[in-house]
Amino acid sequence: MRFNIDTYSDNLMLPVEEMRANRVSEQVITRVLRLRDIYNYMLRNPLKKDREYIDYIQANYQDDGKPLSKRKAYEDIEILHAIIGNLQQCTKEWHRWRFNNMIMEGYAIALRKEDAAAIAKLAQQYGKYNKLDKDDDHDKGYSEIPRISFTFDVSVLGFKPIPNVRKVIDELIAHYSHSKLQDIDEDAEIVEMVDAVTAKELEVKKQIDKHDNA
Repeated sequence: MRFNIDTYSDNLMLPVEEMRANRVSEQVITRVLRLRDIYNYMLRNPLKKDREYIDYIQANYQDDGKPLSKRKAYEDIEILHAIIGNLQQCTKEWHRWRFNNMIMEGYAIALRKEDAAAIAKLAQQYGKYNKLDKDDDHDKGYSEIPRISFTFDVSVLGFKPIPNVRKVIDELIAHYSHSKLQDIDEDAEIVEMVDAVTAKELEVKKQIDKHDNA
């Protein structure tokens, strides 16, 4: 990408004075202020298409006395999409989170400026929006959950129970725990025969090689 998204993301909500204190270039500050306005316009008109946002940018911003180029306007939209995503696809939960975030950012600024009136107003908005003055709703639907009971009685599934099933299990374990494949003489004879054939093949190969090299 032709620009540093992190630069705009980190400074998008900072006051101009703080950006200058952080030695952010005036060119970046100018674009950040423009991005804020475009973002607010997008929030007011979330169903508009990108080309309509481009028209708004070119109608309201200039570069050397001329409307801002379409290339730069598209770059602005590209930056905002990278930072906040596509507003048309944002969920209501995202907007709630963003609203709370904006309140906290404003609250931090009010604290720095020691603006008691703004602090009180923002705190009131935060509490009202998050309904902190009301008790949490309790889930009253637990009684509707079917009660589950566990059983080892297979008859509930339609199977006939096995009498003395534990004894039957023990007998099966005892029966199959001892291997009956202990006589391996026959397997040993097969292995010896295979080894003999292999040795014979090697001897024939040596004779052929000796004949070819003569």
